[in-house]
Amino acid sequence: MKFKALSLILSAGLALAACDADNSNDKQTNPDDNAKSEVNSGETNKSADVKSNEDANVAKDSDDNDMDDSNDAEKDDEGQSSSNSNTSSEQALALNDIKSTPDDIIKVLESQKNKGEITDIKFEKENNEWVYKISQNEGNQNVEYTYGMDSRKLMSTEEDNEKKTAINLDKAMNYDDIIKKAQDKVGPNAKVKEWTLETDDNVPVFKATLLDGTTEHEYNVDPFSGAVTEDK
Repeated sequence: MKFKALSLILSAGLALAACDADNSNDKQTNPDDNAKSEVNSGETNKSADVKSNEDANVAKDSDDNDMDDSNDAEKDDEGQSSSNSNTSSEQALALNDIKSTPDDIIKVLESQKNKGEITDIKFEKENNEWVYKISQNEGNQNVEYTYGMDSRKLMSTEEDNEKKTAINLDKAMNYDDIIKKAQDKVGPNAKVKEWTLETDDNVPVFKATLLDGTTEHEYNVDPFSGAVTEDK
C-alpha cells in the first residue's frame, strides 16, 4: 500500500514537471521570430529614410523648375525687348543714310515731263522700302507719284479729281536745313522715321517724326522761316 502511494506521488510530480517545461518553452522567443522582427524594423527605418530623401528630391525639383521658369521668363522679356529695339531701328534712317533728297526726285519727275504745281511731299517706309511720294496739280486733278529712294524709279501713280493748295518751293528753305532744324531739337543721333511737307489750313508746314533710340518725337517746322514747334 505504501509503495502504491509513493508511485502515485512520483507520477504526479513528473506530470507537473512536464507542464512547467512546456510553459517555459512557450515563453521563449523563437529565433526566427527575432530575425523577422529585426528585418521588419530595418525595412521600416529604411522606408522612412527613403521617403525623406524622396521628399527632399521633390522639393529640389520644384525649386529647379521654378528657377527654370523664371529664367525662361527673363529670356523672353530680353528677347522681346531686343526685338522691339531692332524693329524701331529698322523703321528709321540716319540723315547720312538718306540717299536721295526731294530735289533729286523732283528732277526725275520733271525729266519725265510730269510738271505741275507741287502740293505735297512725303518720305516714309512702305512695303519694306523707303519711298518718296510727290503730289502735284495737273490740270483739274491732283496726281501722286511714288518713287523709290534708292532706285529713283517710278513705282506707282494715283490720281485724285480734287486739286490741292500748291506750295511755292522756290521760297522754301533747303530740305537738309529743314530736317536738321528738327533734329537739333532731339539730338545728333536722332533718326528719321517719316516726314511730310503739306499745307495745313492753307499754311505750308514740314512735319517730321524722329526716333531717338525707341522714343518718338514729332516736330513742325516752318519751311520758310525755320521756326520749330513741338507737335503735341
